[in-house]
Amino acid sequence: MFKGLKILGIAAAAAILTSATAMAAPVIDFQTGLAGEGGSIVWDGTNLSGSGIVIGAVTITGAPTGNGVYTVSGQSAGSGGGMYGSLSFNTNSDNNFIQIEGCIAQLGIGTGPGGTCTAPVILLSGSIWGWDTANSQNGLTNAFGEDTKNAQLLTALGLSPTTPFQFFGTSITTAGLTAGTPGAVISTDIRNTAFPEPATMMLLGTGLLAAFRARRRNA
Repeated sequence: MFKGLKILGIAAAAAILTSATAMAAPVIDFQTGLAGEGGSIVWDGTNLSGSGIVIGAVTITGAPTGNGVYTVSGQSAGSGGGMYGSLSFNTNSDNNFIQIEGCIAQLGIGTGPGGTCTAPVILLSGSIWGWDTANSQNGLTNAFGEDTKNAQLLTALGLSPTTPFQFFGTSITTAGLTAGTPGAVISTDIRNTAFPEPATMMLLGTGLLAAFRARRRNA
């Protein structure tokens, strides 16, 4: 009986550790950084769209390697000078998407000789599941959905190129949203969190089942 409980205890401890690892999911957070104001966001009273929104930095935490803060360069001009990555999106069901293009020179993503961003790559691409303009009088909009990352970027972080992510984004404009009137974007934050793949959850369930069977055999 004691032996069976011991086996079950070891399996339970392993399950807890696995769950803890899954909870500490990698986060890839694209931000305006020091790029300043740039790009525009438009609300037509029904749908929301944005283009040329500057993304100047990405903060990476919880990854197996490469954690830190990196500059994102590209072809969108920020008010502070310099060229940065570009965020574009549309919430219209006929053309629903979110995308960030740019380069991360410190990780060798999308850069040419000398580390210059001559041909920006797609760093994030996905769809918007939901959004709101609850605080539109203050120019605040929110969106969330699922996306995929640049395979080279995930590989540089020690992650599988097929790692699934979900995002939550916030944009703050210079003024309240007025239907049909573009607003310049002061700040934006696209926070992406990896979530367990079905195969990972299946392995966890299989381990718990094996522990239960071992307990019965040794009871």
